[in-house]
Amino acid sequence: MFKKAVIALATIAALGATSMSSAYAVNLGSARGAAKDHRQTSVAPIAFSLYCLDHIAECTKSSKSQVAYTSKIRGLLASVNRSVNRSIRPLNERRDVWSLNPASGDCDDYVMTKRSHLIRAGIPASALRVAVVRTPRGEGHAILLVKTSAGEFALDNLRKTIVRRSQTGYRFVSVASADPTRWAAN
Repeated sequence: MFKKAVIALATIAALGATSMSSAYAVNLGSARGAAKDHRQTSVAPIAFSLYCLDHIAECTKSSKSQVAYTSKIRGLLASVNRSVNRSIRPLNERRDVWSLNPASGDCDDYVMTKRSHLIRAGIPASALRVAVVRTPRGEGHAILLVKTSAGEFALDNLRKTIVRRSQTGYRFVSVASADPTRWAAN
């Protein structure tokens, strides 16, 4: 346990994020340092970084950054979204801990469980993008985006079906890139 605490503190220090809201990425970009697509780069939420310490294999960049959108993939995405939404009982957590396969949890737990199931089903990790968003009511929320040859699709614990990113109605705050440790502020 002590070793994990030291690693976590080193990670936080390395990211330069000693004080950060757990649901939001810290903006490290500037006008000069903005990414080519004019979005500023940011670091992953701390809770995501801590999750990655325990699940290193799921948090590494893969060779493919998107998946071909076929009826088989569409069915897999819908099936995973539906089954994970049913398997986790909604719970507003007091502490923001991103967990895998919990009995109960909040939006980030749904996201990480869906992401893990899809990786195990053969979807490249780099095609799976965690996104921190604001709902139309202004609430912080996390969803999973799957980058496909037909665009990005959102898997969300607040929806029974998958939808295109543009159809979510959310304002995107930050999104993981093909390298899960690198995020972009939107």
